[in-house]
Amino acid sequence: MNTSTAPVIGIDLGTTNSVVAVYLDGQVRVLEEDGSALLPSVVGLTIDGKLITGTQARNQLVAFPDRTIASVKRRMGEAIRLKMADQEFSPQEISAIILRKLRERAERAVGQPVSQAVITVPAFFNENQRQATREAGELAGLQVQRIINEPTAASLVYHAGQSGRRHLMIYDLGGGTFDVSIVRMEDGVIEVLSSKGDTQLGGDDFDRLLTRFVADRFSTQHGVDLTEDPATRWRLLQACEQAKRELSEHTTAALSEEFIATVDGKPLNLMLDVERHEYEELILPLVEQTIRCVDQALHDANLTPSQIDELILVGGSSRTPLVQQRLRQEFQHEPHWAINPDLAVALGAATQAAIQSGASLGPVLVDVATHSLGVRAASGDPFAPELVYVPIIHRNSPLPARYEEPFSTMYEDQVAAEIHVYQGESPRLEDNQELGSFVLEGLNQSKQSDGKVIVRFELTLDGTLSVTAVERRTGIAKSLKIQNALSAQNQEFRQQAMERLGAMFSQADATAPAANSERVIAGSLTPGSPTGSLGDPLQPLFRRAAELRQSATPEDVEEIDELVDGLRSAVELEDKELIKAVQAELEDLLFYIGG
Repeated sequence: MNTSTAPVIGIDLGTTNSVVAVYLDGQVRVLEEDGSALLPSVVGLTIDGKLITGTQARNQLVAFPDRTIASVKRRMGEAIRLKMADQEFSPQEISAIILRKLRERAERAVGQPVSQAVITVPAFFNENQRQATREAGELAGLQVQRIINEPTAASLVYHAGQSGRRHLMIYDLGGGTFDVSIVRMEDGVIEVLSSKGDTQLGGDDFDRLLTRFVADRFSTQHGVDLTEDPATRWRLLQACEQAKRELSEHTTAALSEEFIATVDGKPLNLMLDVERHEYEELILPLVEQTIRCVDQALHDANLTPSQIDELILVGGSSRTPLVQQRLRQEFQHEPHWAINPDLAVALGAATQAAIQSGASLGPVLVDVATHSLGVRAASGDPFAPELVYVPIIHRNSPLPARYEEPFSTMYEDQVAAEIHVYQGESPRLEDNQELGSFVLEGLNQSKQSDGKVIVRFELTLDGTLSVTAVERRTGIAKSLKIQNALSAQNQEFRQQAMERLGAMFSQADATAPAANSERVIAGSLTPGSPTGSLGDPLQPLFRRAAELRQSATPEDVEEIDELVDGLRSAVELEDKELIKAVQAELEDLLFYIGG
């Protein structure tokens, strides 16, 4: 499809998987490739230095975890370098690689270049994390029109145009983060009343707990710790992820991994059953942690559970039966998802993108600040002052927000004031996070000076924070704009990041196969399979996968496609270790499906 103006895309940049959606032909829809809307949020470098992203990179974790980076979302906003093979990358650079892959998917769908996006983040992301996400978008060649909270985005695709007042709770439990938002919908306006969350809690933590449980049981039986070897640990984690999904529908899950370890040259198989009640005992403390966030969000919104009209589930981990059970107990009615919980956030992002582009899709969004923002101030004796935190914009204030507070200088002849900007909820200064600082100079240089300084905070819809300090009588002023995650680093580093990623993208483009548009639409296996000395022995396996795919569940179809893609990629790379590992995964899955 070609249009005169390329649409603004909506992106759910997830910890485990990412999704892109767009408003096309009067409809908001998720974009698929290779039969799946989900792009694994994994980036890797092959042994010959080729950049890989998505399923291919995730499959590489089997043999080369040191060449692969996953779950980078949990590191956003940190001033760290992540090692991948012999190179180091910032979290923004890794996220940029994922975002570029999604941008390319959108460009193939709309038939023209795409340069603008709305990107979602967890509601409880702090300002540094939000600006790091914006920076990643810019490194990926995208103008980020707005950063929007994930549960807020999901609310945009529910009950658009419905009349009357309704209160919704959006419970968003993804792979790496958790958020809850309380939303009021009335007369075409969606107003976020409160948000709460935890950026270090998600389905990945469920997987790790189950993996440790299974590893301990295996160690008790055989005296071998399956988590010590990286490739074995990955196989175990994959098996536990599959078991977790099974336990969402069944009371027992069987783990079966052949030749997972050896002792004295003798191969050992992993064969054990996990009961749902055992799994729920493991994850109960984490689920209760999400319920405490729910209670806090209700308190902040001045609502009781009985005043919530709907409980909406978002994020793949919200499928966990224990989650739904605890929400039923709290609210006395049924949680639900009318839209695939893995896709709702991206659909909401694309809805907001379409609205910003002028489409008449109904809802008007009023979001809130998810953290309090303020300054450091001195209190008490000027010669032995106590440093305290003074919030200026309070958490859950509607956006855009503009507030100011008056302060006095400490000394009569004071000529400068240091303005330190913080974010957090604690009255103790040291418990909050400093975002930046600046110095207001030239005080008391005029007879009109009265020692009074006004500090003004402005927080825009897209999360840009501007702080201005003004001497009240003279008008002397200075400002700080916390807009760009790399602005604190030098421009040279930013330019180097752009150049390095540009070179890597160019190399990846030169070696990438052409996209198969029919496969994108149909989501079926391509008829061709790799041949040659490494591919020929795998032909029966490819045929078996194609046969079982016809009668498999949608979830199993997705997993078959991912593993088949991974096996094809391994053959193309002539990576024997990776072929062996992915082949074993596919054989196990087909055995489970077809018997």
